[in-house]
Amino acid sequence: MNDTPPAAGFDPFALHEAAAAWLVRQQDPDWQPEDEASLQRWLAESEAHQQAFAEVARTWHDLGQLPRPMLASDGPAALAPTAPAAPRRDGRARRGRSWRLPRAATAAAVAMLALGYVGYGWYTAPSYVQDVATGAGEIRDLQLPDGSRISLNARSSLAVHFYRSRREVVLSQGEAFFEVAPAADRPFTVDAQRSRVTVIGTAFNVRNAPGEVVVKVLHGHVRVQPDRAEGTAPVSLLAEQGLAVATFTATYRPIAANAESIGGWRNGRLVFRRTPLDEVAQEVGQYLGHPVTLGQPGLKFLPVSGYAATDAPATFLEALPDLLPVQVTRNAQGGYRIDERPVTR
Repeated sequence: MNDTPPAAGFDPFALHEAAAAWLVRQQDPDWQPEDEASLQRWLAESEAHQQAFAEVARTWHDLGQLPRPMLASDGPAALAPTAPAAPRRDGRARRGRSWRLPRAATAAAVAMLALGYVGYGWYTAPSYVQDVATGAGEIRDLQLPDGSRISLNARSSLAVHFYRSRREVVLSQGEAFFEVAPAADRPFTVDAQRSRVTVIGTAFNVRNAPGEVVVKVLHGHVRVQPDRAEGTAPVSLLAEQGLAVATFTATYRPIAANAESIGGWRNGRLVFRRTPLDEVAQEVGQYLGHPVTLGQPGLKFLPVSGYAATDAPATFLEALPDLLPVQVTRNAQGGYRIDERPVTR
């Protein structure tokens, strides 16, 4: 046979079109051992060739289960539908009632198989995937194919999946700053714990802390769904607005989001402007690598204003008694406890 399918590069449609061409030709009665050898060489070239061939073979099988519609050229004798023969396990087509496709019909079958892949795989298979994790003291900047950018903070991990109609990120732990390229027809979502942030184009920060998810918007507009599984109504956030969502209950509260405090960690410093002490403790503890706990519930609302270097969190904690009526104690494990300062008489 001299109808060798064209070579395919990395274009998914072209690759599946080539695989479909091989499969259709394999059903031809003139298929010869040398043709089978050519097919096997093509399959051996890459795992992508093997996967594409397996996918169109499944589509071929599914199409073969459908009755073929009556055609005018069939005549009255064609009472029973004829289905394409499924390929054998050894790669050779079944013999017997095999039929030969005219060239135009072969082209149509190739297109049908390739489009069958596109109709399903185009929507279900991601076009871009990236998994990233950072270690202690490591910050990574990611440039995504749509023009969006992500800065991933230390001790953080996320997964990016881009599809034809949507862009999805899962922030499984840690913190990230997002600058999202606008695309009204491809919403950008960030999942963290039970919550989902949906955006079209903006810059915002998400911190997935042990007890809560914190979202702060630098500019633009996002919607935060506190519990996506329960379908809770989303909360809209505009520039310099924030929301903290409790991890276990999905209850939420608005928080301050001063512009200079959003994503400041990218420059090596944390900026606090009358930030509640419990939020400060969580954020500084992230860089310390150990928990920072509050000894009394009343301390959580004490306002903190100041700067902390991300590479010297302990220095900031030990200076807190100069800013607040508290005392700070380091434990044997490396963590810190903040207590009310004893009243002296």
